[in-house]
Amino acid sequence: MGTTLKGICYEFQPNKFEGRYWNSNGYGCAVVASIGREGAWSAYIGGCDPQSEEEGLDSVARHGAKLSEQDARHFFPALNNLAYRK
Repeated sequence: MGTTLKGICYEFQPNKFEGRYWNSNGYGCAVVASIGREGAWSAYIGGCDPQSEEEGLDSVARHGAKLSEQDARHFFPALNNLAYRK
């Protein structure tokens, strides 16, 4: 994952996760794709503290609710070439 995706999708190396973050009325929400060493990935969604976008994405990657494969592929179509971790 060497390139940064455009728009509201961000890539953070070396943590190996990509995420989308929204802040509305002082509440943060994020959807994060976590890519493992084996090349498979899974995605998580959750609310987060809006103090920092990067901290919010990290928090959801660690503690968010796991998305179904269908929902995850909707949010991260650029990862369709990788296997989804079930």
